[in-house]
Amino acid sequence: MSKPSQTAGSNHADRLDSWKEIAAFLRRDVRTVQRWEKKEGLPVHRHQHDKLGSVYAYRPELSAWFDGRLQASAPSTGKTDEPKVKLAVLPFRNTGGDHEDRYFSDGLTEEMTTQLARLQPSGLSVIARATAMQYDASEKSLEQLQTHLKVDFVLDGTVRRAGNRVRITAQLVDLEDHTHLWAETYERDLSDILTVQAEIAQAFAAEINLAVGRTEQSRLADLRGGARRVNPAAYESYLRARHHLQGLTPTSIKNSIAHFEQAIQQDPRYAPAHAGLAYAHGLLAIAPFDLVAPREAMPQAEAAARQALALDSTLPEAHSALALVLHHYHWEWEKAEASYQQALECDPGYYVAHLWYSWLLLALDRRKEAFSEIEQAFVTAQETDPQRMVTVYATRAAAYYLGREYDRAAEEFARAVQLGPDFFVLHYVLGRALSFGGAGAHAAIAESKAGRTTAGEIPLMDMAWGLVNAVKGKKDQTEQTIQALGEISGKRYVPATYFGLLYASLGKKDQALQWLEKACEERADGLTWLNVLPTLDGLRGERRFQNLLKKIGLALTQPKSAASPKSIR
Repeated sequence: MSKPSQTAGSNHADRLDSWKEIAAFLRRDVRTVQRWEKKEGLPVHRHQHDKLGSVYAYRPELSAWFDGRLQASAPSTGKTDEPKVKLAVLPFRNTGGDHEDRYFSDGLTEEMTTQLARLQPSGLSVIARATAMQYDASEKSLEQLQTHLKVDFVLDGTVRRAGNRVRITAQLVDLEDHTHLWAETYERDLSDILTVQAEIAQAFAAEINLAVGRTEQSRLADLRGGARRVNPAAYESYLRARHHLQGLTPTSIKNSIAHFEQAIQQDPRYAPAHAGLAYAHGLLAIAPFDLVAPREAMPQAEAAARQALALDSTLPEAHSALALVLHHYHWEWEKAEASYQQALECDPGYYVAHLWYSWLLLALDRRKEAFSEIEQAFVTAQETDPQRMVTVYATRAAAYYLGREYDRAAEEFARAVQLGPDFFVLHYVLGRALSFGGAGAHAAIAESKAGRTTAGEIPLMDMAWGLVNAVKGKKDQTEQTIQALGEISGKRYVPATYFGLLYASLGKKDQALQWLEKACEERADGLTWLNVLPTLDGLRGERRFQNLLKKIGLALTQPKSAASPKSIR
């Protein structure tokens, strides 16, 4: 957009005496300049004695304000107290009539959400798809978005696909007065889908006068120029993979891997498919899934992550997936930390990277820094994805638990359980906290029972049951858990770490160390917590335990209770 010209002349000649004249000078509609005046300080004056609503402005002042906005094209790295603009991308409605295409419209919505979120993270918050999909374009729903989530704008649209052709309509609505600011229809070949997304993102940024950084401007220009055309079949497979991955169950993650691999076969240079494949493989090798042995899954995750980064180094998901491998499998702490930080440089609002990074910091007993990352995840989830709050609460409560603040951990988990009573991991750690804290056996066992799944489905929960029983003196039941997990391990992978923890809870040091040493050979998940888990406090004086710490690259410490930063809610 060209900037408005400054007209020389007398004070009277420079004056604009209505919203219509101001809007014409700035080359925007009246609604937009009224919003700029209210939210961004556009210099508009009001007559003191004339009738209500009479306004005027001066061309030089408007030009100076507009120039200041243009100079903000490079985002500031400092913090600001100015509220962010909030946008919700409503689920794109499939008008093709084929219910099978639901994955396509949902996937397009998620991709559009991601594109818009990258525009200006310091000045724009985009509601996550999982939260936005609960709303629609009805008047009641829009009012709820504005009231509950403080959303300023809504992007609404439809999609219709016929073979390799796609027709997308998009419209932007200002929720302050339910005004339609712009609407556009795009009909393209599916290979140009990224170009369409870039055009919509740039149209939105221009409409609300959002300052977009030069790096992002360059990326969008490349997309609009067709620098990243996609193979239609690969893109379709990728969207199917993303659809399955959102289920976050062992079965759905395995299904996503099949579709990611298919997308890569169809287009080996499609970086997002490699990044998604890395993320999926990594998830299956860590708790709570633990479905695939790390030595099988993690090398595949690493190879996919590195390939994704070789093709596109700006993908935060690829950086965080590589960090997960370096962290949980290679135990290369400094490199893992650098990769987490790189992911957050690419997308400061990537809450998953904040949480995973906090796990690394907790394992290294850097509690203050860990709480800082958890707090940033908290703010991001609160702003854009309230459904994720339960995961943030769970992580924060686990941090208290690892710091031996059992009562605080129980309190934090109680809040989390109110948000997600069916989230079984909550009951696992809450039961652990209660068993170590001042609560009685009944409360701890009740919590573990509440979170139990079918025996063998989630070995983490079977282990939790055994640990609580051991702490409360029911060691025969813990022995039964060990036997049951042994039988399960003949049918599926069970981390050796779990056996080590159970034997440690029984006070059987030799057997505990034997299993932990086996876990080290397996590079099993859970060993990263070796130096901070309360269950293993009784082993810290053992030389074999100290040797294990050295192999993993951890320094021997004696974790102590520590108050969390006051900023943590």
